[in-house]
Amino acid sequence: MGINRTKRSLINISVSIVSKILVTLLPFTTRTIMIQTIGIEYLGVDSLFASVLNMLSLSELGFSSAIVYTMYKPVAEKEDEKVKGLLCFYKTVYRVIGVIILGVGLILLPNLQWFIAEGTTYPSDINIYIVYLILLVNAAISYFLFSYKSAVLVATMRNDIDSIIDTVRSIISHGLQIVVLLLFREYFLYIIILPIVTVANNIFRAILIDKKYPQYRGKGKLSKEDRKGILTRVGALIGNKLGGVVFTSVDSIVISKYLGLVVLAKYTNYFTIFSAVFAIETTVYSAIQSVVGNSLVSNSKENNFSLFKDIFNITIIISMVCVCCFTILYQPFITVWVGSGNLLGIEIPILLALYYFIKSTRKPLFTFYEAAGLWRADFLKPYVSVIVNLVMNVAMVQIIGLPGVIISSIFALAVIEMPWESIVFFKHCFNVKAFEYGALVLKSVLFCGIAFAITFFVGNFLPYGILGIVLRLMVTLTICAVISLIMLKFTRGGRQAWGRFGLILKRKI
Repeated sequence: MGINRTKRSLINISVSIVSKILVTLLPFTTRTIMIQTIGIEYLGVDSLFASVLNMLSLSELGFSSAIVYTMYKPVAEKEDEKVKGLLCFYKTVYRVIGVIILGVGLILLPNLQWFIAEGTTYPSDINIYIVYLILLVNAAISYFLFSYKSAVLVATMRNDIDSIIDTVRSIISHGLQIVVLLLFREYFLYIIILPIVTVANNIFRAILIDKKYPQYRGKGKLSKEDRKGILTRVGALIGNKLGGVVFTSVDSIVISKYLGLVVLAKYTNYFTIFSAVFAIETTVYSAIQSVVGNSLVSNSKENNFSLFKDIFNITIIISMVCVCCFTILYQPFITVWVGSGNLLGIEIPILLALYYFIKSTRKPLFTFYEAAGLWRADFLKPYVSVIVNLVMNVAMVQIIGLPGVIISSIFALAVIEMPWESIVFFKHCFNVKAFEYGALVLKSVLFCGIAFAITFFVGNFLPYGILGIVLRLMVTLTICAVISLIMLKFTRGGRQAWGRFGLILKRKI
């Protein structure tokens, strides 16, 4: 059974990474063709409404995570009636959420102009209200059409099937959109594809799940205790759900409101690259979360802290490479991709590199944090962080413009979330003081700072263009490799992390 679970995990990891890369590359192609065929202003409208509708997804409140977590045990113990009860409850919850999204979305409809900066315009040949309604239907329709059934694939460790379905959907959706843009150059046809593909995808997924898991078809009952347990978990997850959505969506809304759709479209080009790289890194951490969870319950606190330090030291190297690549490659890549007219100031890549560094070095802590289930221990943290981030966003964008939006996110993560999480986590899980984590962070700042400074200096002497990008990438990887080897060779934590990594490669762990 353990071997089967291990094989299934490896399959899930492999399929998820390949799927993530494919799903990440497709939007680049679509965005490029959109800019070249109908203009960057349409991209700004697209990004704004996507962020507004993403905010409406707050009504989900973490129900999916809570219900999937509750399904693991009954699925493993073949309690089919309980699984059916959970699915029926999930179905009811999702329909309520769908109604809420439609209701709130319609309330916002008359006020769409509020989200767009005064004095700025959007393409004159589109009706933003119809565009918004189409995107609203696309956002809500999944909650009515069998979306809840995906929980079965997650609970039975068949994430690979889910990833393949999502990848095929993305290929079909982006493929049709590209054809429409090239043949018709028509934005309405471009967006109407989204709800059509969503409906077809949900129906196909439901048929496949029903065929593969016939034992979970039909109605079932859920006990009051199970309902209470789900609601308790949801209560603990609400704040973190809020924080995640605000950090990803409010920035775009604030940029559109105060700086306009064109600035938002240009910034979205930069942030798309940022999100793509971070999504791939997140996939790796998601894959090891179950290993971390098992270690927390089966090993001593000392061994767990040792594992944490090893993962963190490897993360330093990943962060170093990504930060240096952002610093030296952002501007030439944007120039080649969408043209020099869509460049932002050099301060934007630098701030995004810093933002990425903070998010990346936080990832090991957050992975252990999630595995330990400490959501209740820092219940107030996400609310404080969201309020500070929102207030700073609105204030600083009016003072220093676009950099203020990124700085506010950096401040909320670095000054509020990371220190708060580290104090709570080390108090509950390790027999060490949080300042030891601070020492690890300082080490990462030192090595990444050195790599950043050298890369930034050398980058000033390197050309743009495709050949320049290749040359810059080679230089970055060389600099990072040398500094990483120094860290691994001359620091105790680095040597230990490299030793564990070697064991993993030899399949001894």
